Amino acid sequence: MDFKVKKINRSSSKNRLWRWSTQHFGIAGSTLLILLVFLLLVGLTGNAVKNFMKEGVKIVRPSLPSFGVEQDDFGHTNVLLLGVAGAQEQGGLLTDSMMVISINPHVPSASFLNVPRDLYVRSQVGQRKINSVYPVAYAKYKDHQKAFEVVKGSISEFTGVDIHYAVEVNFQIFADIVDTLGGINIYVPETINDPYYPADNYQYQTFIARKGNQTMNGDMALKYARSRQTTSDYSRAQRQQDILLGIKNKASNLNLLSNFDKLTRLYQTYFKNVHTDLNLSEIFALAKIAQAIDYENSTFAVLNDEEDQKGGFLYSPERHIYGQYVLLPERKQDTKKFTQLLLSEPEVYLEKSQISVLNGTKTPGLAGRVASRLKNFGFHVIETGNYESQNEIERSFFRKVSQKETPAMDTFLEDYLSLLPPFGEFDGENYPEDSLVDIQIVIGTDFLKEEDDL
Repeated sequence: MDFKVKKINRSSSKNRLWRWSTQHFGIAGSTLLILLVFLLLVGLTGNAVKNFMKEGVKIVRPSLPSFGVEQDDFGHTNVLLLGVAGAQEQGGLLTDSMMVISINPHVPSASFLNVPRDLYVRSQVGQRKINSVYPVAYAKYKDHQKAFEVVKGSISEFTGVDIHYAVEVNFQIFADIVDTLGGINIYVPETINDPYYPADNYQYQTFIARKGNQTMNGDMALKYARSRQTTSDYSRAQRQQDILLGIKNKASNLNLLSNFDKLTRLYQTYFKNVHTDLNLSEIFALAKIAQAIDYENSTFAVLNDEEDQKGGFLYSPERHIYGQYVLLPERKQDTKKFTQLLLSEPEVYLEKSQISVLNGTKTPGLAGRVASRLKNFGFHVIETGNYESQNEIERSFFRKVSQKETPAMDTFLEDYLSLLPPFGEFDGENYPEDSLVDIQIVIGTDFLKEEDDL
């Protein structure tokens, strides 16, 4: 069925949604339902939801295999969240914040991946920075549905993960929600002094956020989320996550179910600032899933170009493309595997394996290179060194040195890194009892060829 994409407004879809939901959930319940969907789509954690449940909202776990929404081969529903400045500002449809949210209704849980604006990708509207794909597609086709299809296709090709839905969120939503909640508390790790924050008529203004605990109103929270000229896109992504956490904390301390005015204002904020290709039935299906999600088991990552950091698979070429600063994957195979693990097989991260990497060859620095690669994947490498052996190890292997169950990590090491497991499930008899290591990896000469093939 083909559902048209349009902005949900107070005179059309909003009224239909309100009438339908109040018939099934009552006024307070329907308002809460819309708020739950909003909390899910902007990536908030679940403590506020749990507080709402304490007020008498019953968890309804979906029972149908399809859950009323599209799913990939892993049974996940993947939503692309696009953050824009708004049509009233210069470059208002540039998606300067992009997040893929993978929802597993069977656990239920969610995974979150931030994609940097400067990532250079292929798309149906040409090779370009990812933040310009959506506005260029919209300018070409004059249709939100087609623009969503183009940007979803580009993200899907890059990550190797099916993208089912898209949600465009105006950044003004930060300010409106924060003001509705009466302000939020944020810890600012480093002072920000940005003299180039955009002002009216293409002018600039100075934005300052001082180090320490700060109480922010909507305007300050919006600027804190968007400021980028004196910091990196990665720190900005972290600040946006901190604001969402601040919103969650404030919401969890308020008895929103007894404050109909605040609920109504949050409800109106959602519909004023959101475009989506989710239809009404899919929104309600996701709302049911949102009520049951355990966010403590969620996984988070930001694609970046930081060495030894989780998601650090990108680099900026010395020669800019068409004069633009861009980011490209340094190892395409690893980059795609990382995005697929995070979004489709997050169990490997929830195991929290502690890893030791030892060099079984005469090639110096090999253990460090492998450890760095594993850290890019987001795995915990707590030890590197040399493997004691008279001869070089030809075939790389790993062995379990604790009794901790790590089936997902074992599969990754065997299937993707082609490490040979030794005989037996547990090889920790001669390992120190106080060791924190769960898995020991010994790198052989075969890994040198594997590196050349990357």
